[in-house]
Amino acid sequence: MFTAAPPLAALEMSAGTELAYVGLLALSGVILLIVGAIGLGLKSTGQRVLNLVLGVAFLGYAVYILGFTGPGDTIIIAWYVFVVPVLLIINVVKAVRARNNA
Repeated sequence: MFTAAPPLAALEMSAGTELAYVGLLALSGVILLIVGAIGLGLKSTGQRVLNLVLGVAFLGYAVYILGFTGPGDTIIIAWYVFVVPVLLIINVVKAVRARNNA
C-alpha cells in the first residue's frame, strides 16, 4: 500500500508575504502579456505566443490565489515567477540592440 507523504517544504506564510507573491505573480503576467502582444523586438511568433500563454497562466494563478484560497490552503511558490521577467527583459533588450545594429 502507498501512504501519503507530508509536503517537503510546508511553511506558514504571512498575509504580507502572500500578497507580495501574488503581486509579483501578477506583475510577471502583465509584463509577459505586454511583450507577447507588442512583440518588442521578438521575431519569432512562437516566442510571442509562449509569452502570451505564460502571461495568462501567471495572472490566472494570481487570481486563483486571491479569490479561491483561504487560510490553511496550500499555495505553490515557484522561483521562476521572480526570474522570468528579468530574463524576458534581457531577451528583449538583446533583440532591440541586434535590430538597431543591423
